[in-house]
Amino acid sequence: MRKFLRRHRVALIGVLFGSFALIVAQTISGPGDYTFEPGLSAARDNPGPVIDLKDDRDTQLFLPSGYSKDDSVPLLINLHGYTGTGASQSLYTFMQDAANKAGVAYIAPNGTKDNLENNFWNSGKSCCNFNQKEVDDVAYLDSLIDKALAAANINPKKVYLFGHSNGAFMSYAYLCSGSNKIAGVAGLAGAMDIENTNCGAVPNHILLIHGELDETIQYQGGALFGNRFTSVPETIDRWSEINQCRVGKESDLDLLDSIEGIDTVKVSYRCEAGAIELWRLPQGKHSPVLDIDFARNVLVWLTAFESTQG
Repeated sequence: MRKFLRRHRVALIGVLFGSFALIVAQTISGPGDYTFEPGLSAARDNPGPVIDLKDDRDTQLFLPSGYSKDDSVPLLINLHGYTGTGASQSLYTFMQDAANKAGVAYIAPNGTKDNLENNFWNSGKSCCNFNQKEVDDVAYLDSLIDKALAAANINPKKVYLFGHSNGAFMSYAYLCSGSNKIAGVAGLAGAMDIENTNCGAVPNHILLIHGELDETIQYQGGALFGNRFTSVPETIDRWSEINQCRVGKESDLDLLDSIEGIDTVKVSYRCEAGAIELWRLPQGKHSPVLDIDFARNVLVWLTAFESTQG
């Protein structure tokens, strides 16, 4: 049985890492010579001040160019998927470049390594703490926010999470913990544990982005190693109950350059508290090819909100 689980776990890693490697190749393909240096890419792409947060994961806070300690700035924390790193997530999502241009501070932390040396976030049973390690990533994210607030002039009411796959699971798990340090969350290709219905979140602002052709975290729900996760409709139902929402209007959105024409159905919900929006990609897979406009659209959505907690 142990060999069976290990073999299938390796297969899953291959799917996730293979998808990411393909995206990286497609993203940087084109004329000229390109090199991917994970240790250097983040600092090289951001011309603003860089602050070492001095944690055990070598996390850095990137402040936007033109930053002044006299003016507070928003903060975006970008969470990678299973097997990823902060550097690979920055490269894949274009979020660091978009944050810098928008005057937003930026952190792309690393998760914890599992028994196969893959980074993960402990976001629940279904994804992706497969070795049941004792890691409190909610507390870790809280500590990053506290350190950032102490290190620079960050607006405490404009702190946001974005995550892909396991990072999106972690974003939802963070809200469900009841922590109130975040003003908004955007998740790409994520879900929630289906058995865990005791979400302690207060109303918040949530953007869900999901491809209908996602082969890993299926739009209609599924399971990883027997642990089931919610479908997109089930995830929305949970947040709708918390935010007191009902279905609103649909509209078209041209979100991705990699998909020709109108590629996204935007569903805006009418909520009494907080906001919920779904960007549904009929042709989208688990790791769609992203671009700078995608990152800008997500940041514009998030930074429209301020926290009402605390």
